[in-house]
Amino acid sequence: MKRNLSLKRITGDKNFTLVIVLAVVLLLFQLLNKNYLSLDNIKNILNSASVIGMLSVGISCLLISGQIDLSTGYVGTFGGIIIAIMLQNNVPWIPALLITICIGAVIGLLNALFVNVLGFMSFISTLALGMAINGYGQVLSNGQNVTVIDEAFWGLGSITVLNIFPLPFLITIVMFIIYGFILARSRFGRRMYMVGGNASSARLAGMNPKKITTILYVNNGCIACLAGAIITARMHMSSPTGIINRDFEAITAAVLGGVSFLGGGGGMVGVLIGLILLSCFKNGLMVIGLQSHHQVIATGLLLIAALTLDFFREKSRLKTFKQAKA
Repeated sequence: MKRNLSLKRITGDKNFTLVIVLAVVLLLFQLLNKNYLSLDNIKNILNSASVIGMLSVGISCLLISGQIDLSTGYVGTFGGIIIAIMLQNNVPWIPALLITICIGAVIGLLNALFVNVLGFMSFISTLALGMAINGYGQVLSNGQNVTVIDEAFWGLGSITVLNIFPLPFLITIVMFIIYGFILARSRFGRRMYMVGGNASSARLAGMNPKKITTILYVNNGCIACLAGAIITARMHMSSPTGIINRDFEAITAAVLGGVSFLGGGGGMVGVLIGLILLSCFKNGLMVIGLQSHHQVIATGLLLIAALTLDFFREKSRLKTFKQAKA
């Protein structure tokens, strides 16, 4: 009896379901292309997952707190341009990286100002600021790639550990561990969930929702610029398009992993599984030779599926809450 109950509990867990879906995806693409699970392609998957994963960490924290930041891809692209320009002007890469991350913090603070002080809708204001930042980046780079010649900096994006794990992916895993601990074990993490679940109740409980979301916007700006710098290191140049639209992929990974689009739910374990699933899915489409515009369609459909899943998950959660309250 206990065994049956335990099995039911495991198979009913959303993370376990995601693992099953991931296994099916891996098997399907391996059958379609025998090189899909080759060492070189696994490296490609992990490289792809690294930057999207970094973005998904910051975006997931904001979603859990009931906010969203659609400037993330633009800010990351801007960070890549800024660090490339500094390196071209002989600024050592470590100070250049720290300055770039600080710029991300300032942009995150501006997003928080618009949302928390001026009362703008986060969906619109962050997108507008992101577009403005992207335009300024285009001006600074004249709309061209900015080449970086600094082998020490290149290592940030190209070093491989044990001949399989790219350094950016390991950085991403460390971030997942740290933020997972914050969400699950810290008082600040619990407050994030409470603010996302019901900001008014959190305020009555003595919390300051605006302060919490301000910290998370600043955090997200820092992570975005770090991701942009890593892409620049990997490509040995910055691009005017950089990681634009990667934030939508990060949102997809987060929602697939159980983060509620309405706030108050989710965790980093699920987001990590959702990230791997998304990266394997996208890479599989490329490996089987699907044309790029068809890949965009498929990824868009995956986002729609994730949002639909979130809708029914939230509906079920509210139903359970009402029944418990009754």
